[in-house]
Amino acid sequence: MKVDLINGSPMKKVLSLSTPIVISNLMHVLYNMADTAWLGVLGKEEVAAMAFVFPVIFLVISIGVGIGLGGSILVSQYEGAGRPQRVSLAAGQTLVLTLLLSVLISVSGLFLSRPLVLRLGASPEVAELAVSYLRIIFSGVILIFAFFIFNAVMRGWGNTRTPMKIMIASNLLNIMLDPLLIFGFWFLPAMGIKGAAFATLISRAAASAAGLFILFKGRNALRIRLKDLLPDYGMLRKILSIGSPAVAEHALKAAGIMILTAIVAGFGTVYTAAFSIGMRVFSVVVMPSLAISFGTSAAAGQNLGAGFPARARSLARDSSVFVFSSLAVLGGFLLMSRYRVASFFIGAGDPEVVAASADFLLRLAVMAPFLGTCITLRGAFKGAGKTFHSMLIGMTGLLGFRVVYAWIAAGIYGSVTGVWDSFVFSGAAELLICVLYFRGSGWSSPVINASARDGDASGFGTDTLT
Repeated sequence: MKVDLINGSPMKKVLSLSTPIVISNLMHVLYNMADTAWLGVLGKEEVAAMAFVFPVIFLVISIGVGIGLGGSILVSQYEGAGRPQRVSLAAGQTLVLTLLLSVLISVSGLFLSRPLVLRLGASPEVAELAVSYLRIIFSGVILIFAFFIFNAVMRGWGNTRTPMKIMIASNLLNIMLDPLLIFGFWFLPAMGIKGAAFATLISRAAASAAGLFILFKGRNALRIRLKDLLPDYGMLRKILSIGSPAVAEHALKAAGIMILTAIVAGFGTVYTAAFSIGMRVFSVVVMPSLAISFGTSAAAGQNLGAGFPARARSLARDSSVFVFSSLAVLGGFLLMSRYRVASFFIGAGDPEVVAASADFLLRLAVMAPFLGTCITLRGAFKGAGKTFHSMLIGMTGLLGFRVVYAWIAAGIYGSVTGVWDSFVFSGAAELLICVLYFRGSGWSSPVINASARDGDASGFGTDTLT
């Protein structure tokens, strides 16, 4: 069902659009937690291997997410401007571009998995586990990317319930397949960490098939036609120009996580496992802000496309206040239950890993409201098409503050505590930059020619790229 983001209470509309995203993200996070818990039964080496897998996978999907964001922004602004033909064209061109790029990524990843993992400082045993997982994932990148695009396009159009239903079904399938493929059952052999990778690939393939069917054969008003798949170089340039900063942001973010992982790895497998656990748990904590950020992005895009900049600013402000309050409460719960949460991920209850994880979770609980609020504000910036400015803010927080602080502190104190502290420091600094940029008026303008209409000189002239 499509949500009308132009009329009615802005905050109510954002929450209506974001709630299905929260639910689908929750299912995805529950899968990640179950995945980590099942691997934790095998041992801390398998959990540590996922710490090296995560930044590599994050680097790979940054391209799909970035291009998907470019398409989502255009879809939202064209929808707000009342141009359905351009909406469908933007969706089709985004799909074609991303699937072509996914083939190149898949081939490259199969050859680069081992060098990347070894470069991060994994021990030989842990590296072998991580590489075996990555090569399976790389072989099916195209299956994963297809659903990213479906999700992004539908979100920009104003429908998050349909992707939610598919995501729930996909993650339930993943959760059921995990123990069967990891430990073996009946005629299925025990595959260990490879089983977790195959479970992910199978479930994502099912989600992608459902999403593509809906885009091409479904009954939604948004429907990709075959002619929308023919190259439209103006639209492709626009998608790339908007999406490229998001690709760069996610790639640099992955690089930053890789550097942090390498710093933590220098202190041993115990802390590497703690880092992996902390990042998985933190993904649950910031999940509401990510969902509301997506909702804020779509709502801001449609309202700017419709010519309502004041409404876009208002919903961004209200969303950020809501997120800060919510994450302050959620962070408090995490702070009080951090030891119990950490114990959940280690099968034998390894006391060293639990203590290190709880120490990291303490910092993440304090950081959550700062980073979550900035994520929400940056969602509004992205919805306006200001992806370059959003990238600068995010990378300043991650690379300029978190990574530099962690590297210097780890060297000075000779302990992992400085790495943990860097998360709090960078979160507060990034929020300050976000607020200062938000207070300016330059971000709240659309990237399309909102006054044009479908059928106007085939979209050329002043709207060649819009």
